[in-house]
Amino acid sequence: MKIVYSWLKDFVDISAPANQVADALASAGIEVASVTEISIPQGVKVARVVSRLPHPNADKLSLCKVDAGLGEPLQVVCGAPNVAEGMTVALATVGTELSKDFKIGKAKIRGLESFGMLCSEKELGISDNHGGIMPLPSDYALGAPLSDYIPYDAVIEIEITPNRGDCLSVIGVAREVSSRFGVPLKNTAKRPPEQGGAAIAEAISVEVEDKSRCPRYMGRLVRNVTIGPSPEWMRRRLTLAGLRPINNVVDITNYILVQYGQPMHAFDYNTIEGKKIIVKTAAKMGIDCFATLDGAERKLAGDDLLICDGKRAVALAGVMGGAGSEIKDSTKDVFFECAFFEQGGVRKTSKRLGLSTDSSYRFERGVDPAQGLFDALDTAAELARELAGGSVVSGAIDTNPNPLPDKVITLRPSRAEKVLGLEFPAENIIFSLSSLGIKCSKQPAGLLSCTVPHFRHDISEEIDLIEEVGRQHGYDNIPAAESVGVRLVRQPPTAEKNRDMARRALCYFGLNEVMTNSMVSEARRKLLTPDAEPVKILNPLNPDMAEMRTSMAASLLDAVAYNLNRKNQNNRLFEIGKVFTPDNKTGLAKERDILAIIVEGGCFPKSWGNAGLPNDFFVLKGIIEAFAANCGLPAPIVERMETGAGGPLYGAERARVTVKRGGKDGGRDGGRNQGGGGNDSVNAANIRGTMGRVSDQTCKAFGIKSTVFYAELELTEWLSAPKPLPVYSPLPKFPALERDFSFVMPETLSSADAKKEIESASPLIKSVRPFDVYRGEKLGAGTKSVTFSVEFRSPEKTLADEDVAEACGKIVSSMEKKHGATLRK
Repeated sequence: MKIVYSWLKDFVDISAPANQVADALASAGIEVASVTEISIPQGVKVARVVSRLPHPNADKLSLCKVDAGLGEPLQVVCGAPNVAEGMTVALATVGTELSKDFKIGKAKIRGLESFGMLCSEKELGISDNHGGIMPLPSDYALGAPLSDYIPYDAVIEIEITPNRGDCLSVIGVAREVSSRFGVPLKNTAKRPPEQGGAAIAEAISVEVEDKSRCPRYMGRLVRNVTIGPSPEWMRRRLTLAGLRPINNVVDITNYILVQYGQPMHAFDYNTIEGKKIIVKTAAKMGIDCFATLDGAERKLAGDDLLICDGKRAVALAGVMGGAGSEIKDSTKDVFFECAFFEQGGVRKTSKRLGLSTDSSYRFERGVDPAQGLFDALDTAAELARELAGGSVVSGAIDTNPNPLPDKVITLRPSRAEKVLGLEFPAENIIFSLSSLGIKCSKQPAGLLSCTVPHFRHDISEEIDLIEEVGRQHGYDNIPAAESVGVRLVRQPPTAEKNRDMARRALCYFGLNEVMTNSMVSEARRKLLTPDAEPVKILNPLNPDMAEMRTSMAASLLDAVAYNLNRKNQNNRLFEIGKVFTPDNKTGLAKERDILAIIVEGGCFPKSWGNAGLPNDFFVLKGIIEAFAANCGLPAPIVERMETGAGGPLYGAERARVTVKRGGKDGGRDGGRNQGGGGNDSVNAANIRGTMGRVSDQTCKAFGIKSTVFYAELELTEWLSAPKPLPVYSPLPKFPALERDFSFVMPETLSSADAKKEIESASPLIKSVRPFDVYRGEKLGAGTKSVTFSVEFRSPEKTLADEDVAEACGKIVSSMEKKHGATLRK
């Protein structure tokens, strides 16, 4: 936001230089990006081009005779395309210093002498426009110093945070300056004299169908205007503020935009069909495309708000006007629109269309829906009368004429003292806040009742008022405290505790945590989860960030590929992140917390003592089991998945993983010495997911040539469940008895199912562990031999062989009857 210093002085009588004003704004919390001083050198004179001839030795140069009031016209060689005979210009005479390293001297240009230079706005430091010579008003006196007409000025460029929309205007910054320097804020609003005759209500009507999106719509009608250039003072101010002058009526709307921060639109009244304005959505208008002033066709969403006349849409509310309703040279009657649009709706439309304008920028941050609308509209109407010769029709359109409810906040001076660390008497607080336009009154019990002006959208709570008190006092003036009365350490939430516990467990086992982008390309998503419905980004930065991920596999595979391309091998990575799916009921995205683990290459490197251990399915399974054990979880249940389940991510080795909190399926010894049962909500916090070897086709798509194993577990429920207190059991008093069973079983029978069957044979069985598998021709095709070590233990006595004989027999018989497994001979 560029603030013109002379414009600022219309509102506050200050003598401080621009740099001092900038320092005051910075101390008030408004960031100042730059201060540019504009001072026309004394050697620059007002001159007139007497004649213009082509340069005999250069096609693009002109040979001009220039009258600078010195008697004999000066010869000046000029390269500007717009120089013309009779034009009043700024002439930098010989000896003029335009800058520290640019002094005008007598020169020969293509063989002809030149006694000075005709200046553009950029060369004079007025703007960045260097497209041609700056034209001056014809009534300027020849030979007079240009500084007599363009006095010293400055441009203070400020950076505004999104919550301070009130400072996106000259008057908003003037309020801050008024408060800092202790000078009153002047009211410069104009009130137009109105013509007699028919009122505006007889000339045009306004209807707002969606009052939540447009709480207030105001308008004024000015007849018999003459379209032409704006006066020089307005053009100069707009140029310094970074806006391009167009014509007097359009410039008035831009002038109001900068002065009051209130976007306006001027309609050619005679092009408004039916002489009515209707504010409604694109869905109710029944259109899905709209041509804006810049000539572009915009694809509309159903909830985009439009300004319509009796037949068509004429503007995109709060963003840009429509083609066909703009001010033309032939325009005679002008309808000025001045409205208050809901911030979120304008932001949504602007971001979706990728169309950010000066208007949308201000509406997104909030404009003044009360007095600011009146002042802006009336001042625009009066300027149209003064500068365009129009007559203002009596009355104004206002769809919400009732006073807006006051925003009243109670402030405790004691609270301000506690937060800021200084004692602030009520009188000092009242003085500070009143200087910002916040009306304060004392209430019983030492409280202050503060009425916040409607243009301060950033003040909604007591703490916001306290911030204003501190800002006005000056944060630099608040001494550093030697002690503090607030707790500096907070107890982290349960989800954060569990997340950190998971991180520590996985890092302990040699995995490295990564953090990847939640957005992926459509191609990546279709490759790994082709059946998943994605959450699509409306305005993606690039095609690689078009959708929110439905699986974290693509993110981690990209990380592995990135490392391998840089010769970083044997990758063991994990990430705790989120995946997203659309919620068709709410229209929002559902977020699920996911733990993704990926291992590639070797598990243990080759050394002098061993040949190295490559990563495989069971290494990954062991990592998951270790993660569960360190987090106080039961042993994971790993079950084979049928071919095709889990999508194209996995190859032949694929499995489901479940960690059940409590119940019989949680593992016979899953809670021992780590976490107890109990009937609280923790028991319902299951962890589910998949694991397996990444298919060769998927690895090829990511440019990975090595073997990769991947697991993805959903932690959403578990993260919010508090960790149960450990339940300890005493060491066994009696020794265990171990027996080994080698079963020849069908290849389709998993070790996990066989383990469950053996565990159910007797209460004396405390653990079952498969430790050997054999396949060979002697066993026959489709069979395998798996050896289990079974531990028997009694809490009451030392077991003898005869005590477990019945259980051993039951194990053998149940395995044979139920699964067709026989003891290997």
